[in-house]
Amino acid sequence: MNTNTELREKRKQMFSQMEQHLQEIHTKEEDRLFFYHSSEDRVILSHALFWTMTMPQYLKGKIRNEQFFILLRKYEEEMLDAYLQEDDYFSELLHYCNILYEMLPVVMMPSFIRTEKDARKLSAISIVAAGFGGDMDEKLADELLDDIDYKFNKVACRKIEQMMPTLRKMVENEMSGFRY
Repeated sequence: MNTNTELREKRKQMFSQMEQHLQEIHTKEEDRLFFYHSSEDRVILSHALFWTMTMPQYLKGKIRNEQFFILLRKYEEEMLDAYLQEDDYFSELLHYCNILYEMLPVVMMPSFIRTEKDARKLSAISIVAAGFGGDMDEKLADELLDDIDYKFNKVACRKIEQMMPTLRKMVENEMSGFRY
């Protein structure tokens, strides 16, 4: 077995265990985070929003060094790259991203969110990215998806970056509704 095949098999086992844990938490399918997204494209868009909104220039503090957060961002970038390349591995990577995204609140633990402002901000970002990605106007969603491309051989979402002032305001509004 080559190294790439071995890595994919290890990933599959690890994510299978995480998914089993999520199924214990969310016994009904409609409790799953992306259940109400109208299409796979909307799920991809939610990940692109989260990935962009959590870039180092937009998210500060200790939270950026949390391994689980770093892992989610890494998988999202790999998934977006596979999406652009129309790689056969894309759907599996998207599935892994969904699992990691849903595990985020479980891993970040409520006590950490109450005591760490950056963790609360990350929580608000995840809510905004999933909600806005799933609910935005169809024309805007298509425009943002079509804009995902490469810049200097790296995945880039320029139109989402241009929306950051609006997205930051949405995150602030979400955070103001949190009870501590």
